[in-house]
Amino acid sequence: MPERCGSALLGWIAEPDVRPLFYASSVTSPSTVDDFVAAWKIGHDSKPVKSAAIPVGPQISQLPAALADNAAALAATDQFRTQYQPFGAAFVTVKLSELITPQWWADTAYADELAASLPAEDDLEGLFRFSFTEGHLAPPMLMGTNAAAFASPRRELGGLSPLRVARHSAAKVTFEFDVTPRPNWVWLVELQGLSRPLILNGVHHLLALLKAGRQEAFGLLRPAQSLQELQAIGMNLQQDPSLFKPEQLMGPCPPMLRHYLDETITQPVNLRAVDQYMRTVIQTDIGFIPRGA
Repeated sequence: MPERCGSALLGWIAEPDVRPLFYASSVTSPSTVDDFVAAWKIGHDSKPVKSAAIPVGPQISQLPAALADNAAALAATDQFRTQYQPFGAAFVTVKLSELITPQWWADTAYADELAASLPAEDDLEGLFRFSFTEGHLAPPMLMGTNAAAFASPRRELGGLSPLRVARHSAAKVTFEFDVTPRPNWVWLVELQGLSRPLILNGVHHLLALLKAGRQEAFGLLRPAQSLQELQAIGMNLQQDPSLFKPEQLMGPCPPMLRHYLDETITQPVNLRAVDQYMRTVIQTDIGFIPRGA
């Protein structure tokens, strides 16, 4: 069975959630729920009780001036204007050591793969491209006469553009729409009540930088008054089994990105490998309406 090998911050999981998490996440190792609970107990006992003091100096700063044109080009895209700008997103430089992670598990093999492809430390444009990676779509599979399916191992399937009329004549009307990949941009939130930025997207890219000894990353930062605001961007902390609950993120010692690299805290956990899947279907509906309506 194909697996994803990673590290888990089990100590932050509340005890009543441990057994349901084993089944909801398709854990393959530890192989039994009792062994998973035992791993949780070890993680719970080794979890820090209190966060270390925030280092002196700014944790968030502006992008280097040399990247102004890169940021302007990205800000001019439809993706930025529709998905990020409405939430007050700004381009920033952030310290990797003080980022809170929202997810209890990280694919460390994938992070190692990303770390091996990092640009040179003085390559600012290369680091910008790494921090704002664009997704890629594999060719779709046609299903019958009115459907197509897409699959992705990296959860980079995006969405559909509005349907539009491409060509029209009395003999034929041709419609079209676009399927676009989801960009894998580093996306952070400065949340009221949290002393450190919370990662919204890009955990593995940020972890790769940290594993390689880098100190900073580029990303987009938005403000928020509460965790409930994050549901507008699809981040449901109460329902998504891959994410920590709000009380774990808001506690005195939140789970940090750097904790994935601390073997005294993490537990090795493997998950079943799955591909993301999206199917698009065109349907017709023929009926009758009053003439002139």
